[in-house]
Amino acid sequence: MEIAEKQKELFKKGEGALVHIVTNCLVNKIIAQGNCPTALDTSRGIISIGDAKLILAMGTLPPTTLIQNSFPKLQNVGKRFTSHFVSAIIARIPRAHFDFAHEVAELELGAFYIAGVNPERGHEGQFHIQLTALSDKNPNKNIKTALINMPDVVATATKEQLLSSKDHVVFVCATLGELDYKNKKNWFLKNADLDPTTNATLQVIANTNDMNVWNSMDKTTFETLEEILSPKGKKMVEYWDTITKKWENQRPADKSYRVPALVHEASTLWISDQKNEGVVDVHYKLKNIENVYVTGAALWPTGASWNPTLTMVALAQHLADNLSK
Repeated sequence: MEIAEKQKELFKKGEGALVHIVTNCLVNKIIAQGNCPTALDTSRGIISIGDAKLILAMGTLPPTTLIQNSFPKLQNVGKRFTSHFVSAIIARIPRAHFDFAHEVAELELGAFYIAGVNPERGHEGQFHIQLTALSDKNPNKNIKTALINMPDVVATATKEQLLSSKDHVVFVCATLGELDYKNKKNWFLKNADLDPTTNATLQVIANTNDMNVWNSMDKTTFETLEEILSPKGKKMVEYWDTITKKWENQRPADKSYRVPALVHEASTLWISDQKNEGVVDVHYKLKNIENVYVTGAALWPTGASWNPTLTMVALAQHLADNLSK
């Protein structure tokens, strides 16, 4: 609301356009005449949009649901889905094993990015290791400082893990791999639910390609810890087992570190310059629909393995630049 108030003041001064921001308003459907939207059916009634350009900046699945309810004849909507599957592997190595041990301060944090691909799939089987290294000699004292400066809110160690590792360097590996975007069994399609905000079902079924990438991803993570990071080899690497809640001298079972969830969903409204492919054209506009534009990860033809935030920001800025010309 602070942004809205500032915009009002600028408008009064003749600087910029008046922006209306409505909160707690649910959009059920885009009302159109032919292929041109004219109004929004909302929880606050019908809102006319005239010939305004309608921009859907709603993430990935919500705009897909809205488009399916509003333009049921559009091709390909929700027929493609990708995201990232995740492994969370946490290990520790005695600090004294490192040549630089005597130089380490009371609290040290570091972050590293390691890219990889499954050899069988090449660029279509990408993954990366988001590795955080933590050395904390006094976790009780440093917990607030550590939380403020952690490189990532996910790739970090718990207080319990740090308290039991005062003489170790703890390595937290959040590894992300790309779900096979070509898998026809993965989709987000309309169902029979009468509620327009929930009448879509997501189906994801891992295939052989996915499992090959996941296996490569985990194998690379373990080898990085045991053969590259540990000065004295794999026998001196301990792993946190999320089942036993203890440090163990062996690799944990995959059910202990493979996260039963997906992140960074994408591709349900993918861009394509081909006539019968995709949902959105290269100008971010819904194909065969006037004045409706999409931004966000739904546009990705494929997800690769990287975190998508900066790319989403760049595409949103590009769309804004295009529409303001």
